[in-house]
Amino acid sequence: MRVYNFFLIIFFPLIFFRSLYKSLKFGENPKRIMEKFSIYGGKKSSKPIILIHAVSVGEVLASRKFVEEIKKRFPDHQTLITCTTQTGSATIKRLYGDSVLHQYMPFDLKFCIKRFLKKWKPEITFILETEIWPNLINLLHVQKRKVFLVNGRMSEKSFNRYKLVMPILDNVFSKLDFTICQGAKDLKRFIELGVNKDRVIKDYSFKFDSLSIPNERDNLKNKEKKLIICASTHDPEEKILVKAFSMLNNENAILVLVPRHPERASKIIKDIKKVGINPSLFSKNNLKIDLSNTVNLIDEIGYLESLFSQANIAFIGGSLIPHGGQNFLEALKFSLPISSGESFYNFQEIAEDLIEMNILKVGNSAEKLKLIWEEQLNSVPNQIYEKTDNYLKQRMGASQRAFKHLSL
Repeated sequence: MRVYNFFLIIFFPLIFFRSLYKSLKFGENPKRIMEKFSIYGGKKSSKPIILIHAVSVGEVLASRKFVEEIKKRFPDHQTLITCTTQTGSATIKRLYGDSVLHQYMPFDLKFCIKRFLKKWKPEITFILETEIWPNLINLLHVQKRKVFLVNGRMSEKSFNRYKLVMPILDNVFSKLDFTICQGAKDLKRFIELGVNKDRVIKDYSFKFDSLSIPNERDNLKNKEKKLIICASTHDPEEKILVKAFSMLNNENAILVLVPRHPERASKIIKDIKKVGINPSLFSKNNLKIDLSNTVNLIDEIGYLESLFSQANIAFIGGSLIPHGGQNFLEALKFSLPISSGESFYNFQEIAEDLIEMNILKVGNSAEKLKLIWEEQLNSVPNQIYEKTDNYLKQRMGASQRAFKHLSL
């Protein structure tokens, strides 16, 4: 780990100032940056600690059933949930309030992690998805504290990056006590990176367990207009989506942009005003879709499920740029025809399943998306209800099954 720690110290000023810039830019209390140095002034507990690390809002939402199961199985313990982003932190507070402890995960500097572990002394640590923090895992291993990777995934892009730096990571993957991953490709990649093949198993994503399938779908949809919900979009996807919508030429259609980071709303408005479109802001319309305007912009968090329930079709963002896509499942549970760009490596197996089922259509340009939307807006919803219900129900339960494999 010496070489890893040497390079981490060399590049740390860039890491720190980037983190500080994002905190200040999005209006967070600057004091919270100190949590990333393991200087924590919040609530503590005398109970033994179970640590769950979920990097951002997606992992926090996906782990809800898993967290509930931990609280049931370990009533004499206190749960500490860490993350690294403001949206993740806000979601933890909204979901759990004071029922869990929460702070940012410190930077992976050795002295920060040592201080963090000395403060909390977690009996068990669960790391979600791909959050491999070498010093954290190494020190937990040295201290003989159990550490598990659950709901693990390893995209081809991440796999290639880890392969490059493996010589300086001191076989960090072999120090995981057990790994539960989401797919066959993930399983193969984790083993190749050093996870003991006897301590890894494949199951489905926890994200399936966070879904509640509605009994009725058609009754929830807007009867006056056809809504195209563009979820979790990133810069500059909004400009491409607005262009596709402008080419659609459908008088009954409304484009609803739901950026992954709603604090970008002012920039998005500025960008699309340049092409002569003045969107309605969700926060200025009593948190409702403005049916009198063809383009709406959602500048609040926590409303995506409600928006999907009213939608006719959905576009999933983070896919027109090399970001790896966002979660398809919230749209899928409402049996919506879905479109996306070509970059969905974060949800590769789910995307491939949906393409095979003819639910997901892929287009990487405004012209292609316009053609896809024309077809999907004229599709019959009943044709995919049964397919989506069966697909989702067959994959639920991974959050509970995980405990059968973990030596706790």
